[in-house]
Amino acid sequence: MKRQTYPLRDGTLSALHFGEMSEPVRLVFLHANGFNAQSYRAVLEPLGVHAVAFDMRGHGQSQEMPQPSNLPNWHIFRDDCVEFFERHLPNLTDGRVVSAGHSFGAVSAILAAPMIKEKLSGYVGFDPVSVPFLFRLTSALPGGRAYMKKRVPIARNAGRRKSVFENPEAAFARWQGRGAFKGMGDDVLRDYISGGLISRPDGQWELACDPKWEQAIFAAQWHNLFKAAPALPDNSKIIYAGGRPPVSSRGTRRAVQTAQPNMDVQFDASLGHLFPFIRTELATDLLREVLGAA
Repeated sequence: MKRQTYPLRDGTLSALHFGEMSEPVRLVFLHANGFNAQSYRAVLEPLGVHAVAFDMRGHGQSQEMPQPSNLPNWHIFRDDCVEFFERHLPNLTDGRVVSAGHSFGAVSAILAAPMIKEKLSGYVGFDPVSVPFLFRLTSALPGGRAYMKKRVPIARNAGRRKSVFENPEAAFARWQGRGAFKGMGDDVLRDYISGGLISRPDGQWELACDPKWEQAIFAAQWHNLFKAAPALPDNSKIIYAGGRPPVSSRGTRRAVQTAQPNMDVQFDASLGHLFPFIRTELATDLLREVLGAA
C-alpha cells in the first residue's frame, strides 16, 4: 500500500495504491460517505492487482480540496472522478479499468460513467444509494436540504458525530463493536481510523471528514444515476443490500436494471449497507469476478 497525490482543478487528491505499482492499474475504487480509501484495505489488498482507491473530496488525506457550503448533488465528486480518469489514469495504464465503489462512491462512479465509458472494462457497485424521485426532489426544493438534515435519520445523526478524540485509541475504544461499526473486524476498524483521523496542533485527533460535510453529502440527492447507468459496461455488477432503512427500493432497483439491461443487478436482504467491511471476502470475490471478465 502506497500513498500518492494527484493535482486536480482546485486541489490535491490523495490516493492509495494497492498491489504492484509497476503493473498497469486494473481497478479504481471510490469509498462510502464518511469513510476513506484505507478503510477498504482488507477488500482490495487480496485482489493481487494494481488498484487505486482515492480519498474523496473532504475525506481522508484529501484535505486541500474545497467543500462547497451549498451542495445540491454529487456532481462535484463525479467531476473529480472524471478528471482523475482523464488527467492521471493515462499515466497509470494504457488499457481500460474496472471502476467500483461503495454507497456514495458507487453512485459517483455511475455518474462519471457517461464521460469515461471508453476507459471502462467493468463496474462493481456495493449498495449504491438509489432513492426515489420525490426523495431526490426534496434536495432541489427551497429549504429541502435543511429539512433533510433535521429529519432524515442518517443525515441528522451524521451531523452529531463526535469528531475530536484524545488519540486514535480513544476513537477505537468508542467505536469498537458499536453502532455502524458493529460486526466490523478490529483490523478493518483500525484501517478506517488510520485513514480517517488527522492530528491537530493541540495534540488531539479529529475526523478527517467533517461531520457537517458528511451530513451535507447525505442531504445532497439532486442527481440522477438512472440517467447515467446506461453508460455502464455490460460487464457490470451491482449488489444491493437490505438495511434499516435500505438505501434502495424495489422500484429504484428495477429502474437501474432497466437502464442497463445487460448488467447483473442483485438484491440480498441478508446483507447490511456496510457489508464490504463485515463480509470483506465476499466484497473481494465480487470484484475479482468482474476483473476476471474484464
